[in-house]
Formats: sequence, C-alpha cells, structure tokens
Amino acid sequence: VRFQSYLEGYLYKNIDLVPEITHYATYCHERLAFMVERGPKMGSEKPTEKTLCHVMQLPVKKSIFAATLGEVMNLQQYSHPNHHLPWVLTLLAEKIVEYGGHNTLGIFRVPGDIDMVTALKSAIDSGEYTSNFPTNDPSVCASLFKEWLRELYDPVIPHDQYDVCLRSCENPNYCATIINDQLPNINRLVVTYVIRFLQSFLTEERKTATRMNADNLAMVFAPNLLRYSGTDLKVVMDNAESEMKFVRTLINHLDTSYMDGVV
Repeated sequence: VRFQSYLEGYLYKNIDLVPEITHYATYCHERLAFMVERGPKMGSEKPTEKTLCHVMQLPVKKSIFAATLGEVMNLQQYSHPNHHLPWVLTLLAEKIVEYGGHNTLGIFRVPGDIDMVTALKSAIDSGEYTSNFPTNDPSVCASLFKEWLRELYDPVIPHDQYDVCLRSCENPNYCATIINDQLPNINRLVVTYVIRFLQSFLTEERKTATRMNADNLAMVFAPNLLRYSGTDLKVVMDNAESEMKFVRTLINHLDTSYMDGVV
C-alpha cells in the first residue's frame, strides 16, 4: 500500500510536465488504477523480452485489451473493415473450437497456463499471431476470451442496466428485451455473440465431454458480462447469484439465431 501511494504521487507529479512525459505518466497512472481495482496477474515465469518490448509500446500504441468497445472497433476499422464484431473475440472463439474446446474437460472453468495466456495476449496485440499462433491449447484461448471481456474499460452490459438485469434475472422475455432493446448496438452484438457461442457447448455430447452445463457456464461468465460499479464486497457477494441466474437465463432462452454468419 505504501509503495502504491508513493507510485501514485510520483506519477501524478509528472502528469503536467512536457508532453512526452505527460503521455507516459498519464498512461501509467491509469494502468496502476486498473491494477489496484482488478488485482495483479501472477505468472510462474518472468516476462519475456518480447513481452516487455510490447508493453513499453502500449502508451503510444493503442491496445485492443482494456479498451472501450468503441475504441476496439475504431482500431480495427482499417484492418477488419467488414467486421461487425471485435475481431479478437471471434478469433479466440474460432481457435477454441479449432483446438477441441467443445470436448475439453472444464473448458472456461479450468484456467489456461497464465504465462501462455500472457504470451498469446501479447502476440495478438502486436499482430505477431498471424505468422505463428503461439498455442494450440483451447484452455489458453478460453482464458483470454474471458479476460478480454472482463478487461473491457466499461462492462459489455452497461452499468445503467445492471440493477434491472438482476431484478429480471429469471424472466426470459424481459432479459431478452434488455439485450435486444436497451443496449447500444455493439454491446448487443457482442453479448449475443458470446451467448450464441456458449449455447454451442450445450449438446448432450459436449456437456458430457466438458462437464460444463448452462449453470457452470453462467457462473463462469457472469463476472465477465456484468460488473457491479461499487466497492462493497458484501453487495458483490450478495449479487453473485442473481448475476449467474441472469446469464443462465440468456444461455437457456435468448434467441441468437440472427447472429448466424455475423462476424
């Protein structure tokens, strides 16, 4: 805590200096606040030189991680001009399927190796994944799929819809109305795409192989789709069940057929 306070003060003092320093100080101050809120990531290996070089570029090169949905779509408007969805989301979903995720025990629940997740994240953000995709482990791809959603600057289901989602968590019609009528268009597309993807795991054969049914998937994905805006841990714990029920209702009942073929 003492180091955090010192670092915050040091960065804050440098925010109003020359533009080059201000830019880096502002970025680092924002990232520190993000880490304080979400917690640090702890891997078993030191970051590679390639990962460190990538991180050093982030203050001047926008990332598709920890951004807003609008920023992500703006970043891909030239590289993926015909995509209606964030390409990173569809890429990871495709890789999960390609590498056998539909038949992987505990997919989404059992985390992938954190160092491999970090390496994959760096490769995707830097564009190096195109020549040599760094993993064929579906659990690594599944972990990053969740992480991308969880790290969005604003939750994919906006804060102003959070309370009504919990109040209507077991009402299929009202849950569908929230998604289809109350969300910004890009949020609606992302949520519906994610739910459609999760629904693809619910054939009897796949549930037997993965041991992941709608309840399990909802429990894992609720924190990645919904985010309580406060800091009261008791409220967080109290709301967890309703969050899970809301996502389970979407998985079991939301009509996602119109997303067929949408990328």
